[in-house]
Amino acid sequence: MEYASFSRDAADCFCKPLWQEIDYLVHYRTNIKKLEDQAQKLNAVVVDVKFSVDEAQKRGERIKNQVEDWVRRANDKALEAQNLNNEIQANQNHRCFSTCCTPNWRSRYNLSKQAVSIAKEMGVIYGEKNFEGVSLPVLVSPPISKPTAPAPVGHFMLFESRTHARDDVLKALKHDNNKIVGIHGMGGVGKTTMVKQVAEKVMSEGLFDRVVMATVSQAVELRKIQDSIAEGLELKWEEWDKASEEGRAKKLREKIMAHERILVILDDIWEWIDLSRVGIPFGSDLEACKSKILLTTRREHVCHIMGCKTTSRIHLNILSPKDSWNLFVKTAGTIFDSPEFEDVAQQVVRECQGLPLALETVAKALGDKDLEEWKKAASRLQMSAPANPDHEYNKVLECIRMSYDFLKDPKAKALFLICCLFPEDHNIRKEVLARYGMGLGLFQNVETLEQARGDADTFIKILIDSGLLLKSDKDGCVKMHDVVRDTAIIITSSEDEQLFYGDSKWFFMAKAGSGLQQWPRDRDNCFERYTAISIMFNNIEILPNGPILLIDTTMSTLPEWFVEAVTEKAEMLIYYGCWKLNNILIEYDKGRLFGLKSLIVRNSNSGQCLIPLADGISKNRVFENLQELHIYNMQSMKEICIGQVPLGCFEKLKILEVQWCSYLENSLLNSNIIQRLNNLEKLHVKENSIKEVFGFEGLQEGRGYLERLKEVRLDKLSQLTNIWKGPAKLADFRNLKTVIVVECNKLKYFFSPSMSQGLLQLEELWVEDCFDLDEIIQKDDEITVDKITLPRLKTLALQNLAHLVNFYDGNSSLEVPFSGIFACSRLSKVPNIRLSQLQTSPL
Repeated sequence: MEYASFSRDAADCFCKPLWQEIDYLVHYRTNIKKLEDQAQKLNAVVVDVKFSVDEAQKRGERIKNQVEDWVRRANDKALEAQNLNNEIQANQNHRCFSTCCTPNWRSRYNLSKQAVSIAKEMGVIYGEKNFEGVSLPVLVSPPISKPTAPAPVGHFMLFESRTHARDDVLKALKHDNNKIVGIHGMGGVGKTTMVKQVAEKVMSEGLFDRVVMATVSQAVELRKIQDSIAEGLELKWEEWDKASEEGRAKKLREKIMAHERILVILDDIWEWIDLSRVGIPFGSDLEACKSKILLTTRREHVCHIMGCKTTSRIHLNILSPKDSWNLFVKTAGTIFDSPEFEDVAQQVVRECQGLPLALETVAKALGDKDLEEWKKAASRLQMSAPANPDHEYNKVLECIRMSYDFLKDPKAKALFLICCLFPEDHNIRKEVLARYGMGLGLFQNVETLEQARGDADTFIKILIDSGLLLKSDKDGCVKMHDVVRDTAIIITSSEDEQLFYGDSKWFFMAKAGSGLQQWPRDRDNCFERYTAISIMFNNIEILPNGPILLIDTTMSTLPEWFVEAVTEKAEMLIYYGCWKLNNILIEYDKGRLFGLKSLIVRNSNSGQCLIPLADGISKNRVFENLQELHIYNMQSMKEICIGQVPLGCFEKLKILEVQWCSYLENSLLNSNIIQRLNNLEKLHVKENSIKEVFGFEGLQEGRGYLERLKEVRLDKLSQLTNIWKGPAKLADFRNLKTVIVVECNKLKYFFSPSMSQGLLQLEELWVEDCFDLDEIIQKDDEITVDKITLPRLKTLALQNLAHLVNFYDGNSSLEVPFSGIFACSRLSKVPNIRLSQLQTSPL
């Protein structure tokens, strides 16, 4: 009866937009999870608001009616979510003890729909938390009493000293005569946090229409600064990546000088920079517009040379003893249950010398330790010798070093040190850390990259909780404070350090982003001792003798030692920003890339062809063990490979990704490559100019190709007219499970009838925003197919396909288990949808 009832309900749903109702069933677990996440997110804000309310009430202040109403509605909605969660648990428990294990579809539908509704309402309440403060001050002067701890604002505590500094910055920004305002103070004192708070304040008070922020750093990268500002201005257009530095600067300048009031924040400036090259108005141009500049630096002199008037330079000092103690206690979360314990903690705080970075890092390291550990820490900080006598931030370096030493797991320590190989303020991808960790043997008993990702995530969380890494505003990335990075570099570059991992001593040269024009000098030129050398983001053109880990330069030649030391052993090789490297194979003409499993080429120049096998090395096997090939932003590349591909080349390749190669044309994979891709499983192509993906012309008939291919993703291929070219019968898609195609506007169809006969494993077909698409399966008068069945298809999503007329215009019947169809106004013939398959599919 339950199935019959559900079928009647489902049939009624089809009168509405199909996906809208069935989505509640298909995404049952996802909707429940989203509700849980939204509830946790709202609850975290409610806790903060209640804390502020309690503190305000202690001061005798009256709580705003708006705040009380918001808290009440938030609590009511949280109670609804909890009641629904109880109902979900009861439903699951009923299934566990029932003799029938089949899900109750009606119940799932209702619960999922309620979850979506409550989550949406919670999101609205969350967004309404925009009140400025929670209370109204009392009209009479309050009695003099012991000051209370400052109320937290986000992750920043508005101490009395910080409030004065912030107000000084705001006052300077409000003054009409101040077009550039500077904040200066030593590293780790909280300048970046301060400007973020100022940004929130000026927006809430309506002083500016928009705030954009870019990190400058010691090694200035104009392109990186331009990208950050353009993103904040929502300025990036289709030709942004191809535009010259001057072209991008012109666009930025025009936007900033327009009628909008824009605050441009430039964080961490070390020396004078030419703002006009970036695209930021300066001098008379800045005076003529409504925008202003706010900068941070360690040195007041930089404020002066950048044009800050004396009255618009604000010094951010260290915290007072009282503020230091409040920050430390809040961060540590420790209850000092005896006078002795509190005295030891006060000693530790004094040794941090009022620097927020040191206070927070040490507090996180000691938070869960007992009294004896606290005593050892206090003694160590008092007695420690400077790690670097010439360094101006010795005390904070010592605090960070102690936090590093407190890490219990050597793998967490090792991953922390790897992070110093990247430039200052770099968004470090977690994926890259997992790959490097795996390559250095950091993760034990790990055989796959997926396992390495799991281990890396675990240690990254430990480092974030310890204050040694920071969360990034970019998904999948983390960052390292520049002072923390200095500490890591000192640890890895000192010969006195006994830094061992496994059986070998780790020794790094970290020179990323140092503005080098030539190879850095080393005592006795003994480069063999280094475990890793990073010269990312420099302008080195020729390398000396020695090993290397990360290449990111304008080099045009590689020495023999590199070929011998790296190519024979390397499993992963990354070319990043190697604009003068014209041929990545000419250096390897001895064919020594036997161990290479992963090759990533990004923002580099290898001429019109990445792998020119026609240039005299076609007899050698190349990339015979390569499993992953990732190609990004190769602006001059027209073809991946030219020439006859030798037997054995690419035979183990499983993943191929090609993105942002705007000059790539004709077939992405020609017949020379296809015949070697016997193990290709995933193909992802995005924003290229190819006309077809697979070129089967000239291939031997009588066998199929690409039989192991499981996933194809095609995204924003503006010139793509065909998926394949040549005899369709040569395509063997027996294992294809996922096809996702988005914004391929010239594409007319996907599969031939003969191809569709082999799609027995296809589970997901998602097609979106393909304007000219007429059919999913092409009609072929020469081939007759009685029946087309996609037996494993779980998701068929056709969205915004203005010209789609038929799924298939042939005479054969077509059956698929499930369909979601949106905005396909001309669609006249749809597949036969079998609900019975949906009912037995796990949701």
